[in-house]
Amino acid sequence: MEIWLPAAFLVIAVLGSAAYAAVRGWRLWRTFRATARRAGDAIERVTTTAAKAEEHALSLTGNVERLTRAADHLQESLAELAVIRAAAAEARAPIDAVRGIVPTK
Repeated sequence: MEIWLPAAFLVIAVLGSAAYAAVRGWRLWRTFRATARRAGDAIERVTTTAAKAEEHALSLTGNVERLTRAADHLQESLAELAVIRAAAAEARAPIDAVRGIVPTK
């Protein structure tokens, strides 16, 4: 009879410890799965955001090229305007000279 009480305590202690370890292991597994799922979702969001940023950067590059072409066209137009102004000033010079001689009221 003396041996049954410690043996029962030993069985209860072993079963209790095993049950406690099983519950903790199950919680650890659930936590791991939830963390892995959240990490996967976060990686997917980062990948999507990076793809959008890349598209935006490419569109900016296209806009920079378009702006460069427009600036070159503007410089050509300004050069043409300078030539036209010089020609107009040259044509206007004799007229201005005559106007300077004629007195005004």
